[in-house]
Amino acid sequence: MAERINQHNNPIVGANIKRLRTEQNLRAIDVIAKLNLLGIDISTGTFCKIESGLNNPSVNLLMKLTEIYQCDYNEFFKTN
Repeated sequence: MAERINQHNNPIVGANIKRLRTEQNLRAIDVIAKLNLLGIDISTGTFCKIESGLNNPSVNLLMKLTEIYQCDYNEFFKTN
């Protein structure tokens, strides 16, 4: 089982995933397609729930998102 980042009490990770995606003018479906090509099997519903803080992202997912967003892993944990 993959390690997961618990964001139920503090959904900052999901908010940052969404912030980074919108800053790069990417649609969720585009990110999901890229994740699928990188070996992360994720549905649109699951990805949207992660961005909303309702689901917990895996560490593997975050690592692949650093490749897609071309950012540092710490970007997912930044607060305002």
